[in-house]
Amino acid sequence: MDGWELALEQQADLKVTLGNVTDVAEKVRRGADLRVYMTAEKYEETIYFQQTYAGESQAFAGLMSHHHGYVHHGQQVEQPNCSIFKYDTSGSFSQMKWLWGDVALDESAAYGYGVYRWFVNDRWRLVYEHDEDGNRLGGDLDELKTHVRQGRTIQVGIRQLFGLADDNSDGPEHISYLTTMQPVIRDDHVESNCDLAVVGAPQWPTNWADGLHIGMLLPSTTGEIVSFLAEPGNLPFTRSVRRRAMCWMVAEKG
Repeated sequence: MDGWELALEQQADLKVTLGNVTDVAEKVRRGADLRVYMTAEKYEETIYFQQTYAGESQAFAGLMSHHHGYVHHGQQVEQPNCSIFKYDTSGSFSQMKWLWGDVALDESAAYGYGVYRWFVNDRWRLVYEHDEDGNRLGGDLDELKTHVRQGRTIQVGIRQLFGLADDNSDGPEHISYLTTMQPVIRDDHVESNCDLAVVGAPQWPTNWADGLHIGMLLPSTTGEIVSFLAEPGNLPFTRSVRRRAMCWMVAEKG
């Protein structure tokens, strides 16, 4: 199945009937892609996550940064809306619905799905790692540049991403992996425009009521992250430059 494996299954009461939560968290911590399949009374769905979160011990989550909405509370709409989701093993999900006109509704809830099946694709290899000041911790920056020149698929893991808006890195240790879409070599470093990023509050467990920002991020192997962040329902975006430790990964397949 293109590298995807069923790593964890939970029933409606959240009982684990296959796999191990700690093992999944460890795979996500080292960069594995994540998906979840769920059954409901009237439908089944699989969610592809654009971003992942892995914290201490068993803490992990999948983040959907831009779910496209075609209805609102069961009614057809004339303008699009998007939702920002977080799913974890707690049986609850965080959802912020961002409506046309900069209206944001927190529709987080606990929902009794029939089954949860967590799939992982452990296809990433660490190429380069640095601290928040851009000092090398491991790997080879020149190798990362070679992968950029060869058109390889790259992702970046940003440590202590949650709390970026206020530059608060005091929360529990975590790493969040972002999809990159435009790696660039500039001034002997690698930077990359990323997919829309979800930035939550610096705590775990967390939900969107604790604080949520959506951002356009440009991380660099210098340790800098140029960002535009906004709270849904409270535009405009605010520009900032922060520093974080990061891991740069290359996909070995797919």
